[in-house]
Amino acid sequence: MATEEVAKPTILLISLNSHSWFDEMYDTFLTGLESKAIIQRARKGGPTIRRLSEQPPPSAALITDEALTNEENAHVWEAVLQYVRLGGTSVVMGHFPTFVSPPKMKPFFARAGLPWEVGSYHRTTVKLNIEAVGNDDLAATLPPKYSLKALFVKNVASSDAWYRPDEDSVVESRVFAPTSVNNVGESPVVLARVGDGRLGYVGDVNAEEGSDSAILAMCGFST
Repeated sequence: MATEEVAKPTILLISLNSHSWFDEMYDTFLTGLESKAIIQRARKGGPTIRRLSEQPPPSAALITDEALTNEENAHVWEAVLQYVRLGGTSVVMGHFPTFVSPPKMKPFFARAGLPWEVGSYHRTTVKLNIEAVGNDDLAATLPPKYSLKALFVKNVASSDAWYRPDEDSVVESRVFAPTSVNNVGESPVVLARVGDGRLGYVGDVNAEEGSDSAILAMCGFST
């Protein structure tokens, strides 16, 4: 008897601003994601809201740009949060940290009941927080440390910070001195419980391999 093929999960990419070079910049990530899931795209508010409310809902929703921080898209962001509160997973990533207006970060995450706001912006090496991942098998697929240039968020609970600086982390720059960046409560890779679901943020601006692995893991995929 032939083995029944297991259907791939569906991942929704929410890209209302749809920056033209996203696919090129995130080609490696998208290739990895496509091997594990069916990718659907939403580039307008109405279709985004409808897809999030359909049954079955997407396995995860990735917010790839800053559009949902704009007031005219607040209803779309609320639809995402409703999806999350009912058990969904959403990750803010991609071009979001590059183009978001810093003053909009705090009220954006406050709608989710999270105290996150703009933190540091620099390149440094961060260390995996296995306890935050909460799954030893999944954590084993992630790099123990990696270097990234990122917009960090602050006021992050230790239990939500997948990666964070440690005592060895310094600014990695050809211009600035290698000063310590071990700031308590700051992280570039976070995943928090919101209602019955989870909301993540990956502040990497250069599509590093370690960040790709983290996003896939947040969606439940090992690399």
